[in-house]
Amino acid sequence: MTEHSHLSRKSGLGRQPARPGSSGKFLMHKHIAAGLLSLGMAALAPAQTPSAAGLPDKASGVPAWLYSVRPGDTLISLGQRHLIDPQRWDVVQKLNRIADPHRIPPGTVLRIPASMLRSSPGQATLKTVHGSVRWREPEGSWKTAAAGQALPVGAELQTEALASATLELANGTQLRVHPGSTLVLDTLSLYANGLMADTRVRLLQGQTEITDNPGRRTQQNLRVLTPSAQAVVRGTVFRVGVDGGQTREETLEGSVGVDATGKTVVVGPGFGTLARAGEAPMPPRALPAAPNVSALPTRLEQLPLRFSLPPARAEQGGVLWGQVSQDSSFDAILAERTSQSGVLSFADLPNGRYILRVRSLDALGLQGLEARHNFTVAARPFAPALQAPGRSATVRSPRPTLRWTRAVDAARYRVQASTSENFAQLLLDQPVTQTEWLPADDLPEGRLHWRVASITAQGEQGPWSAAAPFTYKPAPGQPDLGQAALRYEADALLLELPAPPQDHHYRVSVSASAGMAPEDQQQDSADGKVRLPRPSGGANYLGVRLVDNQDGTAGPPMLQKIDVPSRHPYMWMLGLPLLLL
Repeated sequence: MTEHSHLSRKSGLGRQPARPGSSGKFLMHKHIAAGLLSLGMAALAPAQTPSAAGLPDKASGVPAWLYSVRPGDTLISLGQRHLIDPQRWDVVQKLNRIADPHRIPPGTVLRIPASMLRSSPGQATLKTVHGSVRWREPEGSWKTAAAGQALPVGAELQTEALASATLELANGTQLRVHPGSTLVLDTLSLYANGLMADTRVRLLQGQTEITDNPGRRTQQNLRVLTPSAQAVVRGTVFRVGVDGGQTREETLEGSVGVDATGKTVVVGPGFGTLARAGEAPMPPRALPAAPNVSALPTRLEQLPLRFSLPPARAEQGGVLWGQVSQDSSFDAILAERTSQSGVLSFADLPNGRYILRVRSLDALGLQGLEARHNFTVAARPFAPALQAPGRSATVRSPRPTLRWTRAVDAARYRVQASTSENFAQLLLDQPVTQTEWLPADDLPEGRLHWRVASITAQGEQGPWSAAAPFTYKPAPGQPDLGQAALRYEADALLLELPAPPQDHHYRVSVSASAGMAPEDQQQDSADGKVRLPRPSGGANYLGVRLVDNQDGTAGPPMLQKIDVPSRHPYMWMLGLPLLLL
């Protein structure tokens, strides 16, 4: 794999030509001002590397240390302090065209190839580990990764689904490795007694978000390689993702140059590009704007968690991407989802406080600027399911039994009923140890609402169940038979009742038993006129009920004892008094 290390022309350093065969990779570099060189320890830069004959190899692109000469410095003293072979100071003299190795004007910038410098191995520390993360040394077996662990050169790091890790370098650079990623630590080298660092990592799959050299230290070189790309950056914030043979880069701070197949594009903050293997990088394009999260809920009490956002615009690919964490740095990624519907749904999270970050993806898969939303999950203990009365049911008893299911982890429950949908006016608010409750007082007639919450043994109350509306409608009362008229015909019993109340009808039955069982005859009447077959002579019993037309609920019966006379043709009994039992 060909490596390149560039500075922009603003640094005053020339750009070396790419080596043949390097077209399958691209380079990202941070633009650096020339003033950086005035700090005494100059910036890391591309340099010519001494060949076996002691002359520079102009095509190698190996990084170099740029040293600003101080009073009293000589090439011999510098060689003794920093070179692997102190006697090779003459190579530095030739490379930098120094006339007198004993007298070098202070401020002169010397280029010393890193391959000539004494080096010591560096290391990367796992600052955070969440979920199933493993690592191994070259050709070694996989080991479980742990926070605080130091990874050596050559280590390979893998994060499984819903797992993440943060690597921290000695200069404070942080690489946040997303779920489903593979990263290899190729080079972790320190030069000049730690004054210069050269770090190279390979991202084989997945995504990493990098905050490079936050302290803006000089002599720091970080390269990120992918199967189709290489990134060289200094003091910037950016993202790199690898998927399906292509590499995407998104610049959040600074300015990144992207090289591939001899073509270069400069990607400024808020822009991104895509590089496919063997192709030039695409022109920079503006990253999608941050989604609007202002209307999202701040407290969620039901699972799964659902966040409805305005769908991403079609020209942006129409895809939303979201992650959840409990820390603002997103070192531990607890959940990750994409959505084309505008709804991000997360199956389960424990009670607690969280942060959601959301980005829109464009048609190339570039992730846009992000919006963040703080929210609280308070879904446990889970609310029980309401059983009776069911939603929109009608009850006839003023004291209906309220029933619900038993909830996991619930030691007791709290049941409420109200005349208002928002439960501003409570009819009852009762702690209950069982899964049913019979109100102690009559409920008012009309539309009512009830709900139940679970309470743990420690006294923690969970969310309320979804409120269920129901209607209390008293059962029909007893009919008034004071205006009833009963008469007999030769083969019929005729009963005339007052017109029933609106939305009601009569149900009339006759039985030879005072208990009205069995009922010998029965008939419904919508207008109060009833004609039944004439019962046998002697004592009989007449029962009259009012029945609600809406649901068929029958009220209590009004029972009358009647003496049916012997059959006489054409005998009429008008206005026969009814004897109330």
